Amino acid sequence: MDLTDLYSTYERINTVSPRTLLKIVLYSYMNGDYSSRSMELNCKRDINFMYLLEGKPVPDHVTFSRFRSIHFAPCAKRILAEMSNLFYELGEISGETIFIDGTKIEACANKYTFVWKKTVTKNQAKLLIKIADLIAECEQLYGIRIVHGDTVKMKHVKRLRKKLYALKQEENIVFVHGIGKRKTQLQKSIETLEDYLDRLKGYTKKLHICGKRNSYSKTDPDATFMRMKEDAMGNGQLKPAFNLQHGVDSEYIVWLTIGPQPTDTTTLIHLIFCLSLMNSSDLFSHFYGFSVVQCLFSLNSSDVFTICLIH
Repeated sequence: MDLTDLYSTYERINTVSPRTLLKIVLYSYMNGDYSSRSMELNCKRDINFMYLLEGKPVPDHVTFSRFRSIHFAPCAKRILAEMSNLFYELGEISGETIFIDGTKIEACANKYTFVWKKTVTKNQAKLLIKIADLIAECEQLYGIRIVHGDTVKMKHVKRLRKKLYALKQEENIVFVHGIGKRKTQLQKSIETLEDYLDRLKGYTKKLHICGKRNSYSKTDPDATFMRMKEDAMGNGQLKPAFNLQHGVDSEYIVWLTIGPQPTDTTTLIHLIFCLSLMNSSDLFSHFYGFSVVQCLFSLNSSDVFTICLIH
């Protein structure tokens, strides 16, 4: 296997080589053990892990964690492609047809911690109107000029904030808090503006996390709310989940993709583009439900495309 991409993530290689760490991590995953501490313990006790370690000193759990997050994650797709190409060279897979199917895996997240993009966008639009009204009100109260036109921009909000704090310093106003203390109009304006800015920052952050998705979970921002087959309440409740697509050739899973798409109609294009890393397959078969028209237009004319409708 060509592990050039994996070795390129290292500036200096320690006692245990990246190839050895990769073998130990993959073997541990094959046995359903994903804990870095368990990998360290197995290297001390399990004869199979000792064989893979090849007599080298046992790495600690921090080494395994750093290997997965810093070195293995950036080139995981390339290594998976190298594994599939190796199976093709050994004659284990045909390299002619890949059968694609998907399933939804529920995320380990609270199903009531949803954030809806449509709701956030609506609240953000209302907040922007309130900010524009506040700027107009402050211009009348304090005799300042902020906006020289009909459009209110973020630079105007920053300018207003700067001028309000300058007025506070000029008049030596001390902010008060608590029961029985009366706030000045300037303090109310500044506190309202700060509250609006905090809310606007929160809305912007939520929209950035959503991206092209319609929703996400607060306890797992990568998860998207979608309908699942398991519906205990019988009301079509949406749950945070991931859409897993896998390609199978000769009973081997040769590729995996995980996406936020709530349906399978738009997952095939991404899967095919990822499969371009492999050199063994030119024919694709997929289950009924994928967007055939989009996939045909997304493929190059030189690609061979086979549609297999399975009911």
